[in-house]
Amino acid sequence: MGTRAEVICKKYMDEIMAGGPVRLVIGVSGGADSICLLFLMKNLLPEGYIRVIHINHMIRGKEADEDADFVKRICEKEGILFKEVKKDIPAIAAETGSSEEEVGRRIRYESFEEEALSWESEENLPEGSVRIAVAHHVEDSAETFLFNLFRGSGIRGLSGIAGRRERIIRPLLEATRADIEEYLEKIGQSFKTDGTNSDNSYARNRIRNLILPEAESVCSAASGHIAAASRKLRDITEYLDAEVDKAGKEVITTSEDGFTELDKGAFNALPGVIAGMLIIKVLTGMTPGKKDIGEVHAEAVMKAAASSAGKHLDLPYGISADFSHDRITFRRGEAGCDDDGEIISTCMIKASDIKDEERKAISDPSNPLNRYNKYFDCDKISLIASKSGTGSSPGYEIRSRKPGDYLVIKDKSGRPCTKSVSDYLTDLKLSSPEKEKIRVMAVGNEVLWVIGYRMGDSAKLTDETENILKVVLEAKNG
Repeated sequence: MGTRAEVICKKYMDEIMAGGPVRLVIGVSGGADSICLLFLMKNLLPEGYIRVIHINHMIRGKEADEDADFVKRICEKEGILFKEVKKDIPAIAAETGSSEEEVGRRIRYESFEEEALSWESEENLPEGSVRIAVAHHVEDSAETFLFNLFRGSGIRGLSGIAGRRERIIRPLLEATRADIEEYLEKIGQSFKTDGTNSDNSYARNRIRNLILPEAESVCSAASGHIAAASRKLRDITEYLDAEVDKAGKEVITTSEDGFTELDKGAFNALPGVIAGMLIIKVLTGMTPGKKDIGEVHAEAVMKAAASSAGKHLDLPYGISADFSHDRITFRRGEAGCDDDGEIISTCMIKASDIKDEERKAISDPSNPLNRYNKYFDCDKISLIASKSGTGSSPGYEIRSRKPGDYLVIKDKSGRPCTKSVSDYLTDLKLSSPEKEKIRVMAVGNEVLWVIGYRMGDSAKLTDETENILKVVLEAKNG
């Protein structure tokens, strides 16, 4: 019997190759995981059934070039086709305003997909017949679980890395790092270590290098247990998805004007987990790229649905939700319109995703954009909501002002104090009709922004801010 990595990989591939050998595009960085995967696949597949793609992210200079040469020499020795894809990830990240990690992942999978499609075209193979193999393992699954847990992901985010998704396969997902190194030691094969893996400025590295080792000191099988829990949650998620689809057929209708409507009574009668997942499904179906929709938005809708009629929510991508006594109506493109034809839209972003130009505008009080674009610390909003008893998630709402509303501002000595919104508007010398038009963004009675005027100080950004709520006020005609 071979090593545990060999046994795991063969068992996995026996299922994949039930109809015969498959062609594989393998992503090989030069690290232990991908080198192990390469040699395991070479032993299981006929000659000519493997192609290797190495992505040079151009982050580590000479070291990155050495890694590419290392993988190339292995492929030449083993008679495996090798291709290097060289992309300036830092430059692309700066240009797009995305993180280097996000851009690197996108470039990797796009490159793998392009090679798979090219191979199918070259040999006139059936669509989807060429698979993409990547070397995720147990610790990767545990790391992803914790990363998503810390970010506040729902059950779907906690279901870890899928063993198979479309043409992507992960034969080592149930193997540990120790299993991988045991196999490499058995065959006498060296590997490269990426120097950035020890850089704990990356969130995932802190989990990998600091948190997981501590967890292993409590229980030596901690990573395996976390990965196993992820797999169970994936099974649970698949079951819940079926229940959500069933509930949607009973609750969701399309109005005559094309808006998505939910039967409010039937929706409120659903179990909380099903209701939340249903809302996320509805909202992601209305968004480009199905991004930036999360638990916070589902919770806001559920909370509003449980209260009296007349509520209005402004959600990402110009989606609005209005609550009558018996219906919940979702619209896109007319979010937050007031009598003057203004639109208020919101979206969740990461602090690391803000472009330099936008960051400069935020810090410049004289920039006219600051009157119409506001940025709030999501974690601070959550704390305010929790303290006010309105919920543990950012339960903000955009509404007309009402008695008891107040701003938290700093006095001359820098200490926080409160000022009623009524007094603030009086100080501005606004007329009564002008005051009546004022809308606010608030958590309970604490006003975070008198829209078009000033923000409170309690949810402003700091250098420690990670999660941001961006709120934009714009004219309906653009």
